[in-house]
Amino acid sequence: MKLRSLRALIVAPVATAALLSAPAFADQLKMKNGDVITGEVKKIEDGELFIEPAYGSEFSVDLAEIESIEAEKAFEIELESGEEIEATFAGGEDGKQTVLVDGSPVTVAMTDFAEAVEPEDWYDRVSHVDVNMTESSGNTDSSNWLIFADTAVKLGDHRHLGELTFAREKRDGETTKKQDLLNYEYNWLFNGPWYLGGGFSYERDPIKELDHRYTAGASIGRDLIDTSDTFLTASLGAGWSEEEFFGQPKDSGATGLWNLRYTQDLFGGDVGLYHNHSINYHFYGDNNMIFKSNTGMQFDLVEDVYAKISLRYDYETEPAEGAENSDTTLSIGIGAEF
Repeated sequence: MKLRSLRALIVAPVATAALLSAPAFADQLKMKNGDVITGEVKKIEDGELFIEPAYGSEFSVDLAEIESIEAEKAFEIELESGEEIEATFAGGEDGKQTVLVDGSPVTVAMTDFAEAVEPEDWYDRVSHVDVNMTESSGNTDSSNWLIFADTAVKLGDHRHLGELTFAREKRDGETTKKQDLLNYEYNWLFNGPWYLGGGFSYERDPIKELDHRYTAGASIGRDLIDTSDTFLTASLGAGWSEEEFFGQPKDSGATGLWNLRYTQDLFGGDVGLYHNHSINYHFYGDNNMIFKSNTGMQFDLVEDVYAKISLRYDYETEPAEGAENSDTTLSIGIGAEF
């Protein structure tokens, strides 16, 4: 066998293995001082570009100090003029960045980028299950548990959110809480952050003499903040509610609706803050106003498992006879995301 053929037999497999083991394409920043930073470009926000290198955690650099950006994936880009485009970063020079819009190059001044984020997936789903339980014995025997599950599904411009809550509590053998809640909410994003929505809720609480409460309604809302680490949305609407307390006739009528949802990721998503609340104002009977809120924090433990602490607060201006206006529940437990 010729020496050249022998070399080919040896070199070909080695080269193939090297190509297979080589890292995937990395985005690249060329800085004005000559430095080159490689990694994955995450976003542009508040005059800074966020990049995550293969060797460390995500960090930010001042946009004004960048000479050019090269990135493989497309971004939804908002310019300082308010114009919005979807494009890829294709390098540049002299403070001018080239972006490819539908394959055509467009030159933009680096300081004209107001925001750049990855396009949202057409389909997305996130589900959680939280379990909170406490037991105590001695002078007072008590046990309480709370199970909360939610699912958020996004299909293009359509969002669905379902929530289910079971809360139970006993003191010295007597049941002091027995609450069941079911909520469903639908949003149609018809114009940017604006959406039309609809929803349905069911509640049962025998301890408060509530046999059932059904509420259905329609609303209009807006996503006030929607970034990679912060989400805030609020909606206002109207609907119809029916309720029945034990030993009393059913009552129903028009109701006003208000909802707010807020989430905030900290430390790269290892810690999360959240606050949700709703107001249901009955324009019938005693004009009862019902306020429900859930505020808390969660801390990543391992993989998709987290620890969670939450404070739930319910308030009614006109509760059933003998029931308290407010109900507060502090719970600590664990949960999983899937």
